[in-house]
Amino acid sequence: MAEMNITPDLAQALGYYVYAYVDPRDKKIFYIGKGIGSRATEHLSDNGVSEKVDRIRQIRNARLEPVIDILAHGLRDDEEATRVEAALIEVIGIDNLTNQVKGHLSNIYPRRGLSDLIIESKAESAQITDPALLIRINKQFRYDMSAEELYEYTRGIWVIGPRRERAKFVMAVYAGIVREVYEVESWHRAGSTHYKFRDQTALATKSDRRWEFIGSVAAEEVRERYKGRSVAHLFRPGQQSPVVGVGL
Repeated sequence: MAEMNITPDLAQALGYYVYAYVDPRDKKIFYIGKGIGSRATEHLSDNGVSEKVDRIRQIRNARLEPVIDILAHGLRDDEEATRVEAALIEVIGIDNLTNQVKGHLSNIYPRRGLSDLIIESKAESAQITDPALLIRINKQFRYDMSAEELYEYTRGIWVIGPRRERAKFVMAVYAGIVREVYEVESWHRAGSTHYKFRDQTALATKSDRRWEFIGSVAAEEVRERYKGRSVAHLFRPGQQSPVVGVGL
């Protein structure tokens, strides 16, 4: 087997690139990465604690070496390499890899259906006529998340003052579009009500300033007014807070 050494000449020819680690025992990719220079081979000497390191160790215990494939090279810059990396991780599936995260731009450029893009591009602006809280869940949202997951990540946990009690509805917002509308039944301290998909103990440690609500999907006539419509105009440019109150 050739020595895994990326020479300066080869590094220059590769430029920015995206690579894969392949398990020679089953021929399956188990890690996707990107970089320049000798980045692709640095994992071979990684002695840290991770699933990737464990897999490399298992391969070597079988008296083999991981195969390193260059999937794309000559990319324009780090951002382009990051976008290619994120797209490949989306296609293969993070659960099928030892990567710890999907990719640094996966939330900005996620895999999505063409129908979703068409809906988003044609979304009309919502006219909010009910007292409501709009909550951006950009970090947690996935296009394939279940209705139950969407509810859990929308209902908590948020830094919201007493005005929360005046909100009749809470709207889950991603990429400026209302994804679902919930009617609020009651508000509670963070982590004090049951969660199925989230670490309730961790949430409870932030109960001093944060709140969560219990509710249900709003009536169909309410959903028809707001779901799938744009509320991007209600968030200030550069706004850090994920919460906007309307009519409170």
